[in-house]
Amino acid sequence: MTSYLPHDIQSLLPRSSPQTASLPSVGEAAPAFPSSSDIKIVQGGSSGQDINFATPSKGTLVAFVRHCGCPFAEKEIKLLGQVDKQYGGQGEVQIVVVQHSDEEETKKWWERIGGATSLPHAILIADPQRTLYSSFGVGTLGWGGLFSRSTLKELTDLKNNEGIVNTTTGAGSWRWQNSGGFAVDREGKVRWVKVAKDAGDVCPYDGEAVKSLL
Repeated sequence: MTSYLPHDIQSLLPRSSPQTASLPSVGEAAPAFPSSSDIKIVQGGSSGQDINFATPSKGTLVAFVRHCGCPFAEKEIKLLGQVDKQYGGQGEVQIVVVQHSDEEETKKWWERIGGATSLPHAILIADPQRTLYSSFGVGTLGWGGLFSRSTLKELTDLKNNEGIVNTTTGAGSWRWQNSGGFAVDREGKVRWVKVAKDAGDVCPYDGEAVKSLL
Protein backbone atom coordinates (compact mmCIF):
# COMPACT_ATOMS: atom_id res chain seq x y z
CA MET A 1 0.00 0.00 0.00
CA THR A 2 2.84 2.43 0.75
CA SER A 3 3.85 2.35 -2.93
CA TYR A 4 0.81 4.52 -3.70
CA LEU A 5 2.00 7.27 -1.38
CA PRO A 6 3.91 10.30 -2.71
CA HIS A 7 7.70 9.80 -2.74
CA ASP A 8 8.10 12.63 -0.22
CA ILE A 9 6.10 10.63 2.32
CA GLN A 10 7.66 7.28 1.38
CA SER A 11 11.10 8.77 1.97
CA LEU A 12 10.26 9.27 5.65
CA LEU A 13 8.74 5.86 6.38
CA PRO A 14 10.74 3.22 8.30
CA ARG A 15 12.57 0.60 6.27
CA SER A 16 15.14 -2.08 6.93
CA SER A 17 18.83 -1.24 6.60
CA PRO A 18 21.92 -3.39 6.06
CA GLN A 19 24.25 -3.83 8.99
CA THR A 20 26.64 -0.90 9.07
CA ALA A 21 30.34 -1.73 9.23
CA SER A 22 32.78 0.16 11.41
CA LEU A 23 33.93 3.46 9.99
CA PRO A 24 37.43 3.08 8.48
CA SER A 25 40.06 5.22 10.18
CA VAL A 26 42.70 7.32 8.47
CA GLY A 27 45.60 5.06 7.54
CA GLU A 28 43.49 1.91 7.24
CA ALA A 29 42.73 0.13 3.97
CA ALA A 30 39.54 1.29 2.29
CA PRO A 31 36.74 -1.29 2.15
CA ALA A 32 36.70 -3.45 -0.98
CA PHE A 33 34.02 -2.85 -3.59
CA PRO A 34 31.25 -5.25 -2.49
CA SER A 35 29.90 -7.90 -4.83
CA SER A 36 26.22 -7.09 -5.38
CA SER A 37 24.02 -7.31 -8.45
CA ASP A 38 22.01 -4.34 -7.13
CA ILE A 39 24.92 -1.93 -7.48
CA LYS A 40 24.89 -0.28 -10.91
CA ILE A 41 27.37 2.05 -12.57
CA VAL A 42 25.38 4.86 -14.17
CA GLN A 43 28.28 6.92 -15.52
CA GLY A 44 31.98 6.26 -16.02
CA GLY A 45 31.93 2.49 -16.44
CA SER A 46 29.72 -0.52 -17.03
CA SER A 47 27.44 -2.39 -14.64
CA GLY A 48 29.09 -5.44 -13.15
CA GLN A 49 32.47 -3.72 -13.26
CA ASP A 50 34.41 -3.51 -10.00
CA ILE A 51 35.55 -0.05 -8.94
CA ASN A 52 39.18 0.05 -7.90
CA PHE A 53 39.52 2.60 -5.12
CA ALA A 54 43.29 2.15 -5.25
CA THR A 55 44.76 3.20 -8.59
CA PRO A 56 48.44 3.37 -9.52
CA SER A 57 48.20 6.93 -10.80
CA LYS A 58 45.65 8.86 -8.74
CA GLY A 59 43.76 9.08 -5.47
CA THR A 60 39.99 8.77 -5.19
CA LEU A 61 37.27 10.84 -3.53
CA VAL A 62 34.27 8.67 -2.65
CA ALA A 63 31.11 10.71 -2.00
CA PHE A 64 28.06 9.08 -0.43
CA VAL A 65 25.43 11.74 -1.02
CA ARG A 66 21.94 12.29 0.32
CA HIS A 67 18.73 11.33 -1.49
CA CYS A 68 17.69 12.37 -4.99
CA GLY A 69 16.16 15.84 -4.68
CA CYS A 70 18.06 16.90 -1.57
CA PRO A 71 19.68 20.35 -1.95
CA PHE A 72 22.64 19.28 0.20
CA ALA A 73 23.40 16.48 -2.25
CA GLU A 74 23.31 18.99 -5.10
CA LYS A 75 25.64 21.32 -3.17
CA GLU A 76 28.16 18.51 -2.73
CA ILE A 77 28.03 17.77 -6.47
CA LYS A 78 28.91 21.41 -7.12
CA LEU A 79 31.87 21.20 -4.73
CA LEU A 80 33.02 17.99 -6.40
CA GLY A 81 32.63 19.73 -9.75
CA GLN A 82 35.27 22.24 -8.70
CA VAL A 83 37.62 19.37 -7.88
CA ASP A 84 36.87 17.64 -11.19
CA LYS A 85 37.49 20.84 -13.13
CA GLN A 86 40.88 21.33 -11.51
CA TYR A 87 42.12 17.76 -11.16
CA GLY A 88 39.77 15.29 -12.87
CA GLY A 89 40.60 16.16 -16.45
CA GLN A 90 44.29 15.92 -15.68
CA GLY A 91 43.85 12.45 -14.25
CA GLU A 92 45.11 13.44 -10.81
CA VAL A 93 41.97 12.59 -8.83
CA GLN A 94 39.23 10.02 -9.45
CA ILE A 95 35.76 10.96 -8.17
CA VAL A 96 33.13 8.35 -7.27
CA VAL A 97 29.60 9.51 -6.39
CA VAL A 98 27.23 7.04 -4.72
CA GLN A 99 23.44 7.58 -4.63
CA HIS A 100 20.92 5.25 -2.98
CA SER A 101 18.08 5.30 -5.51
CA ASP A 102 17.96 2.75 -8.33
CA GLU A 103 19.77 3.16 -11.64
CA GLU A 104 16.90 4.82 -13.52
CA GLU A 105 16.06 7.29 -10.75
CA THR A 106 19.71 8.11 -10.15
CA LYS A 107 20.13 8.86 -13.85
CA LYS A 108 17.11 11.20 -13.81
CA TRP A 109 18.46 13.03 -10.77
CA TRP A 110 21.92 13.33 -12.33
CA GLU A 111 20.46 14.88 -15.47
CA ARG A 112 18.21 17.21 -13.46
CA ILE A 113 21.10 18.74 -11.52
CA GLY A 114 23.52 18.82 -14.45
CA GLY A 115 25.78 16.16 -12.98
CA ALA A 116 27.38 15.10 -16.26
CA THR A 117 28.27 18.73 -16.99
CA SER A 118 29.70 19.39 -13.52
CA LEU A 119 31.43 16.02 -13.22
CA PRO A 120 32.21 14.69 -16.72
CA HIS A 121 35.04 12.48 -15.46
CA ALA A 122 33.27 11.06 -12.40
CA ILE A 123 31.97 7.56 -11.79
CA LEU A 124 28.31 7.56 -10.68
CA ILE A 125 26.96 4.55 -8.80
CA ALA A 126 23.39 3.59 -7.91
CA ASP A 127 23.31 1.62 -4.65
CA PRO A 128 19.59 1.09 -3.87
CA GLN A 129 20.19 -1.52 -1.16
CA ARG A 130 22.81 0.79 0.43
CA THR A 131 25.34 -2.03 0.41
CA LEU A 132 28.24 0.26 -0.43
CA TYR A 133 27.09 2.88 2.09
CA SER A 134 27.06 0.32 4.88
CA SER A 135 30.41 -1.21 3.90
CA PHE A 136 32.05 2.19 4.41
CA GLY A 137 30.30 2.72 7.75
CA VAL A 138 27.81 5.33 6.52
CA GLY A 139 24.63 4.57 8.43
CA THR A 140 21.42 6.41 9.23
CA LEU A 141 20.45 9.67 10.91
CA GLY A 142 18.40 10.05 14.05
CA TRP A 143 15.48 12.44 14.44
CA GLY A 144 17.70 15.30 15.54
CA GLY A 145 20.00 14.79 12.56
CA LEU A 146 17.17 15.29 10.10
CA PHE A 147 14.97 17.85 11.83
CA SER A 148 16.90 20.60 13.59
CA ARG A 149 17.19 24.36 13.62
CA SER A 150 20.67 24.20 12.14
CA THR A 151 19.47 22.09 9.20
CA LEU A 152 16.62 24.50 8.51
CA LYS A 153 19.05 27.42 8.62
CA GLU A 154 21.41 25.64 6.23
CA LEU A 155 18.48 25.00 3.85
CA THR A 156 17.56 28.68 3.94
CA ASP A 157 21.17 29.76 3.39
CA LEU A 158 21.53 27.46 0.37
CA LYS A 159 18.38 28.89 -1.18
CA ASN A 160 19.23 32.54 -0.51
CA ASN A 161 22.94 32.43 -1.27
CA GLU A 162 23.21 29.86 -4.06
CA GLY A 163 19.69 29.29 -5.36
CA ILE A 164 19.82 25.58 -4.49
CA VAL A 165 16.44 24.26 -3.34
CA ASN A 166 14.62 20.99 -2.76
CA THR A 167 13.68 19.39 -6.06
CA THR A 168 11.60 16.32 -6.94
CA THR A 169 12.12 13.52 -4.42
CA GLY A 170 13.19 10.52 -6.46
CA ALA A 171 11.67 7.07 -6.07
CA GLY A 172 13.61 5.00 -3.56
CA SER A 173 14.88 8.06 -1.72
CA TRP A 174 15.20 7.68 2.04
CA ARG A 175 15.77 10.83 4.04
CA TRP A 176 17.13 8.95 7.06
CA GLN A 177 20.13 7.68 5.11
CA ASN A 178 23.20 9.63 6.15
CA SER A 179 25.92 11.02 3.88
CA GLY A 180 29.69 11.02 4.10
CA GLY A 181 32.92 11.25 2.19
CA PHE A 182 36.30 9.55 1.99
CA ALA A 183 39.65 10.21 0.36
CA VAL A 184 41.54 7.06 -0.65
CA ASP A 185 45.16 7.28 -1.80
CA ARG A 186 46.89 5.37 -4.61
CA GLU A 187 47.70 2.49 -2.27
CA GLY A 188 44.09 2.09 -1.17
CA LYS A 189 44.59 3.71 2.24
CA VAL A 190 42.03 6.09 3.69
CA ARG A 191 43.49 9.59 4.04
CA TRP A 192 40.41 11.62 5.00
CA VAL A 193 37.01 10.73 6.49
CA LYS A 194 33.87 12.70 7.21
CA VAL A 195 30.43 11.40 8.11
CA ALA A 196 27.73 14.07 8.35
CA LYS A 197 26.55 15.00 11.84
CA ASP A 198 23.20 16.08 10.36
CA ALA A 199 21.47 16.37 6.99
CA GLY A 200 23.02 19.76 6.24
CA ASP A 201 26.60 18.89 7.17
CA VAL A 202 28.21 19.15 3.73
CA CYS A 203 31.61 17.56 3.04
CA PRO A 204 34.39 20.03 2.07
CA TYR A 205 35.49 18.04 -0.96
CA ASP A 206 37.17 21.05 -2.56
CA GLY A 207 39.19 21.71 0.60
CA GLU A 208 40.40 19.23 3.20
CA ALA A 209 39.35 16.17 1.22
CA VAL A 210 41.22 16.77 -2.02
CA LYS A 211 44.23 18.28 -0.23
CA SER A 212 44.75 14.98 1.59
CA LEU A 213 45.44 13.33 -1.79
CA LEU A 214 47.80 15.89 -3.29
